[in-house]
Amino acid sequence: MRAVIVILLCLCTTQAFSQFYKDYDWAKKPKLHKLSDKEANESSIAIMEKYMVEYVVPKFGNELQKFETTHTIARVHDEKGIKTHNTVYISMYDVINIVDIKARTITPDGKVTLLNKDNIKEVKNVEEYGDFKIFAIEGAEKDSEIEVLYTLEKEYSAFGRETLQKSYPIKKLEYDFIYGKLPGRTKVYNAFTDFDNRTYNKREGKQLVLEDIVPMIEEEYATPDSNKIYVAFQCFGPGTQVTDDMLWSNVVTNITEGMFPEKVNPEITKIVAGILKDQKTDAYTKAYLIDDYVKKNYTIVKNNNSQLSEIDYIIKNKSASDLGIIKVYSHLLEAAKVEYMPVITSDVYEHKFDSEFFNPTALREFLIYIPEAYNYITPNRVDYRLSEIPPNILGNTGIFVNNKKQFSFYKILQKDQDYSRVVRNMNISFEDEMEYVKINQNQEYYGHWAMNNRAYLNLAPEQAVKEFEDYLTGSGIEDKVVKKYETANKEMLQLEYNKPFLVSSTITSESLLEEAGESYIFQVGKVIGTQSELYQETERINPIQMQYPNRYNYEIVVTIPSDYEIEGLESLIIKKELLDEEGNQKCKFESNYKLDGNKLTITIEEFYKEFEYEITEYEGFREVINAASDFNKAAILMNPKE
Repeated sequence: MRAVIVILLCLCTTQAFSQFYKDYDWAKKPKLHKLSDKEANESSIAIMEKYMVEYVVPKFGNELQKFETTHTIARVHDEKGIKTHNTVYISMYDVINIVDIKARTITPDGKVTLLNKDNIKEVKNVEEYGDFKIFAIEGAEKDSEIEVLYTLEKEYSAFGRETLQKSYPIKKLEYDFIYGKLPGRTKVYNAFTDFDNRTYNKREGKQLVLEDIVPMIEEEYATPDSNKIYVAFQCFGPGTQVTDDMLWSNVVTNITEGMFPEKVNPEITKIVAGILKDQKTDAYTKAYLIDDYVKKNYTIVKNNNSQLSEIDYIIKNKSASDLGIIKVYSHLLEAAKVEYMPVITSDVYEHKFDSEFFNPTALREFLIYIPEAYNYITPNRVDYRLSEIPPNILGNTGIFVNNKKQFSFYKILQKDQDYSRVVRNMNISFEDEMEYVKINQNQEYYGHWAMNNRAYLNLAPEQAVKEFEDYLTGSGIEDKVVKKYETANKEMLQLEYNKPFLVSSTITSESLLEEAGESYIFQVGKVIGTQSELYQETERINPIQMQYPNRYNYEIVVTIPSDYEIEGLESLIIKKELLDEEGNQKCKFESNYKLDGNKLTITIEEFYKEFEYEITEYEGFREVINAASDFNKAAILMNPKE
């Protein structure tokens, strides 16, 4: 019996020795770290952030063990910095056991305050992110350091992802991935440094070391969340040989189950006959009508009810899961004899899809591509109908699956670069002996502009719709009086491809005209409405990502009173452009004028042919964006003729 006990103790000792996290600890006698003057001026700075993911083959049992360790040291210099770091949230998602949690504060005079573990609280479902352990850091004051170290045993998962870049600077970051003899892979994104091989207590692993990580900040025309530095990893059981292609193939097979029905539900056949009655037989029309029908009659429900993926239940109850609703479309399109391809991707503002490294967290968005129409159905967007790809997907990679369950990866792009555009024609006059300005305006909105405007007018609350009138009749004119306001083609159902949403309006304003002795200053630039500005003072971090390519064309005809002459027309001449290496225009703002008698005709052309621009092109892009804002400030002087 004693011999058995000795053997067991030896096995346990060997296993403990092999687990690196058990030997890892913080410094026994902590000291404040030295910082540069620049670092000391930050609200807070992470002196060190260390993350360890360790997979272990247990001596007993078949399930792999997974341990995650987090160790951070942050210097806080003001109240903002303290607020950023003095409350610790530890997600309990997939946590089997809390191995240890400890924290301490070191003040400038060397006082150390340790965490009282009795103060650790559990909070259920924090903002729908699940359960968390939460504790406040005690003893934190200005210029002190906050240190946190904890290890969690988590349920085995072969895949993982960790975002490393934060809203504060990080002086040094280490990421350790320990897998021993198991098949393990890692990949780092949005960084210039890669993982290096390393051993941990004679176990194989990889380590990523990054220094001087700048904070990720919110910037206009950017996708900051998906641009953050992050790592992804894979780790499988002993002897497992699996490729990314096998993983993608498996997930495609599982997800698209039931999306290519061999036999269409009989009730669906009746529904399709009713939908397509007396309509053209082209794929665009049929797919558009089916999309409109589903969005008017079915609801997507977010819960774990398996019946929400069963076609019979969905048809009867008009409720479906995200995957279930794709099955409804599949049956309807199959019955209508429309070729379609399910597409699996992710929101480009949350995650940039990588086809070369399997990561299940990327599989978040489902589309249906109609090849004959070159357009997409977006099932979870009630504000959209069959169209070019929505902005939150544009530019991402997707998995396109055909009816033989074969799949390919493609970057999801817009076919028609002029799909989204705005055309405005204005006639401006001065009324009641120069008391006010009168503007007659006709507008045409195409593409995503039209789609968004229609959705707003049809789906938004009544008060919001009323407020939307301000946007459609010239925003930014303080004392505007709307004399006439009419819209056309505002219904969500529009079978004509890219039919424009139309707005006709008449407004008056006194503030656009300012007396200057016997002369008048006409704030002509304000008639185009409030414009975006890019006057960022800090260094740009993100490359430019617009929602979609778009174009604006304006013609503004101003009737000058016959007894006045004008000056200051040079303010109407603006030209800014961004050229590629071959001299082709990538984006442009150009305004000019022609004066013919008392008719002043101002033309504006603004376009963005691409939606992605390199960070090296930021200054040129910014000049184009700001040119529209500069025109908004343009004014002309009208003097009485002598």
